[in-house]
Amino acid sequence: MTRHLIIVMVCISLSVSAYSQQRVIDATDSIPVSAASIFDFDGNVVGYTMADGIFSEIPETAYPITIRCLGYEPLTIAEPKDTVWQMKQCFYDMPELVIVPGDRNVMKQILYIRNYFSLCNEIDTVTHFVEEMAYRYVPATEDAKIEVGSQIHSARCRSFSQHKVGDLDSVAYEENSKSFFMTSTLTKLSSKEILVHESLKNDSTGYYEKKGKAGLALVQRLSNGVFTFKEDLLADKKKHTLSPWPLKIIGFTMEINQFYTTNAFSINENGKYYPKDLLEAGFMMEGEGRGKYIRMALDSKTPVAVRAMTEIYVVDREFLTQEEAKEEMEKKDCKLDFMIPSNVPALNEATRRLVERAKAKTGK
Repeated sequence: MTRHLIIVMVCISLSVSAYSQQRVIDATDSIPVSAASIFDFDGNVVGYTMADGIFSEIPETAYPITIRCLGYEPLTIAEPKDTVWQMKQCFYDMPELVIVPGDRNVMKQILYIRNYFSLCNEIDTVTHFVEEMAYRYVPATEDAKIEVGSQIHSARCRSFSQHKVGDLDSVAYEENSKSFFMTSTLTKLSSKEILVHESLKNDSTGYYEKKGKAGLALVQRLSNGVFTFKEDLLADKKKHTLSPWPLKIIGFTMEINQFYTTNAFSINENGKYYPKDLLEAGFMMEGEGRGKYIRMALDSKTPVAVRAMTEIYVVDREFLTQEEAKEEMEKKDCKLDFMIPSNVPALNEATRRLVERAKAKTGK
């Protein structure tokens, strides 16, 4: 009996040691960096950081890895170590906006968006990196009576993809005006005000968290002139999972087990933050793709891992009258050139290589 117990303990020890216990914290105040996406050396999203900053299971074959999280400089790790890593804050900034008086009480926000999307099974991968220029309309004042919702409207899109399926290793580049489905289907920016928790009012720095039934529901933070609101959309879901019915209907059945949103605003004095005040936003999602069209991408008979990260930056703003906004929304023909802010964090090395390789193949 004792011998059998020892064998079991050794097996458990070996299985645990296959994945180093790593954790990432903020370099300024040592607060755990949660909901960060972890990319492997090929640019695939292979994991995330949990509420306490600890990595999900990352195999050694994934290294070197890069960690990306909204509001931080990317962190590259060469090899697994049982250690605590630090990430430096790097919030995107916008010039101060001069309020336009009169009846121009609708704000049109111009958005630059980056989507990272990966499908993986044990041996094959499909990787997408998609850039978009998009826009949305939000109330600039409380008296703006217009149905603006939270929908993002895509104006221009370019997609870089890599397929490693069996012996195939191919890349592709496409540019059009259609929105990438992850942005248009799953990502909705908040259209409501966010109130700072009482414990953070009248402070320039601080941290507040609220627990849900199945995880840490939300985090509010004041740091370096920025108010950050991070929310776990599955914190109150049974077993911390969600299977969106619209995806089932179209053959993209997916069980989502991680889904976080982050919004960042410049700190103000009244403790209320509105859509018009947004600086940047992000989404992180991980799930299991069971639908036939998801599995077809890898010619897989079994479910595949689906992971995505989205970064959204407000690059410009303009004020419109309600009539102008309604007219634009009806036409739906806003044309935008790509506007990539100089202070947005650089692409991962692997993603940059994918972009260069795909462009070279098509002569773009």
